[in-house]
Amino acid sequence: MSGSVRRCVRRFHGAAALAGALAGIAACAPTPPRAQSITPRSAPAQTSGSLDDALRARAERATDRDAAPSRRGSVIVSEEDWTYAGRAGRIITTPHFRIHTTVKRSLLLDRTPDFAELALASYRSALGDLPEPGARLDTFVMHSRAEWESITRSIAGDQAPTYLRIPRGGFALGGKGVYYDIGPRDTLSIAAHEGWHQYTQATFRHPLPLWLEEGIAAYFEGFRWDRADRTLPVFLPWSNPQRFDTLRDAVAEDKLMPLREILVSRPQDLLERTDGRALVYYAQVWALAHFLREGAGAKYREPLARLLLDAAEGRLFGELAQQIGQRNARRTLGRRVGDGVFRAYFTDDLDTAQREYEQFIRAATLPGTRGDMTAGRSPLEND
Repeated sequence: MSGSVRRCVRRFHGAAALAGALAGIAACAPTPPRAQSITPRSAPAQTSGSLDDALRARAERATDRDAAPSRRGSVIVSEEDWTYAGRAGRIITTPHFRIHTTVKRSLLLDRTPDFAELALASYRSALGDLPEPGARLDTFVMHSRAEWESITRSIAGDQAPTYLRIPRGGFALGGKGVYYDIGPRDTLSIAAHEGWHQYTQATFRHPLPLWLEEGIAAYFEGFRWDRADRTLPVFLPWSNPQRFDTLRDAVAEDKLMPLREILVSRPQDLLERTDGRALVYYAQVWALAHFLREGAGAKYREPLARLLLDAAEGRLFGELAQQIGQRNARRTLGRRVGDGVFRAYFTDDLDTAQREYEQFIRAATLPGTRGDMTAGRSPLEND
C-alpha cells in the first residue's frame, strides 16, 4: 500500500471511531454504539494450538442444536489481582483476551471468559476462515456506570465525550472492548456485537465498508444458552427478534431502504432523521449479512469469505484498485461507504442484486417465519 493510502486510512479510522459511536445510539437497547477505528497491535498472545483448535471445534458444534460443549472454565489461563480507582478487581487471562473487571463474583463474571472465546471462534469460522488476533484483546467489564465513565475517559481521551453519551452498555475502540454490568444477558449481547468490532479493529489490515462491518456485528448478536450446559453460549445469527421485527415492520409499511441507499449511507447521518431510518438501516444490514451468506442460492457466500479474508490480510485495496482504479479504491477505503466493494466482490449488476435482496427479505418475513427465527433457524431453510 502506498504512503498516501496509509495516511488516508489512518485519518479515516479516527473519524470513524467518533462517528460510529454516534450511529449506534439510534439502534436501540441493548444494541450499543459502534466504534470503527483500527490501531496497531500490542505484544503477541501466547496461545495453545490445541486449546485454540478445541475452541474452534466448540464453535462449530454450537451450530448444532444438540451439541454438547466441553466443560466450562477450560479457557482460563490465569487470574491476577487488579485495582481500578481504588476498587479491587481481577485480570482474567484467556488464550485471546485479557479481561479486566471490577465485577464481583456473579453470573456475568462467571460466563464472560467462555463467552468471549466462543464468540471469537464464531467470528473466525462462521463466515469463512479468518485469522486469530496477533495479540490478546484487552476487555474491560466494569462494576458500575461511574467506573465505566472513568475508564472511558482514560481510553478514549478527546473522544470520550462522544462515548459518554452512550445510554447503556459499552463500545469497542482501538481493539479494546469497554463495558459495564447491565445484567448478564444484555451485557453479553452488547459484547457479542462490539466484539466483532474489537476483533476487526485489532486484526484486519484494511477496513470493511460500514454496511458490512455493522451488518456482521449485528449478525453475531443472536445467541442462547446451550441446553446441555447453561454456562455456554450457542451463537444463532437468525435468533434476533429486535432486528427481525424491525425488518418485518419495514416490509409491512413499505419502508425498506433500497440496496443502493444502504451501500452509501453512513449510520450517523441517519441520526438527524425522526422517521426511525437508523433502526431500519441496522435491521437491513443484519439481513444483508444473511443474504450474502445464504441468499440467491448462496452464490455470494464464497465472495463474502474472500472479501473478509482479503480485508484481514491486506489485499482489499489491491483488489479494489484492479476493479475500480487506485483513486476510487483509495476513496472507497477512506470513506467506507459506496458501492465499490459490493461491485468488486459480488456483482456489478445492482438492479439484479436489489431484486434478489428484496425477495430474500420478503420471504424471510412472511407470516409464520418468526418461530423459525426465534429458534435460530433460517426462515428460508425449507425453501
